Amino acid sequence: MNNALFEELEDMGAEVEDTLERLMGDEELYLEYLRKFPQNENIIELRKAVDAGDCDKAMKEVHTLKGVALNLGLLPMVDVCMDMLLDFRADKNDAAMAQIDEVEECFHEWADVIERS
Repeated sequence: MNNALFEELEDMGAEVEDTLERLMGDEELYLEYLRKFPQNENIIELRKAVDAGDCDKAMKEVHTLKGVALNLGLLPMVDVCMDMLLDFRADKNDAAMAQIDEVEECFHEWADVIERS
């Protein structure tokens, strides 16, 4: 692995090596998937759901976003999404909805790094 983006992602807490293993070492495929992340619509739909007070839709969107982040090995993003998801599952909807800014901030941190590469 000699990609500067991969090194930066690892420094941020991503599990690049494990993700590459799942992709059978295909760095180009991993880069292709990573480059799609900043255009992920789930973050937009999550914000809309939170703004509309739609907990069911927000829970669905954050769950999907968590899955995308997990598949890409972006574990800190997974953790932030999981915190929100666990509050939804515990019927702490207000606490869950209050985490939208943190989820968006984390998403944009990862997206910015990926887009700069």
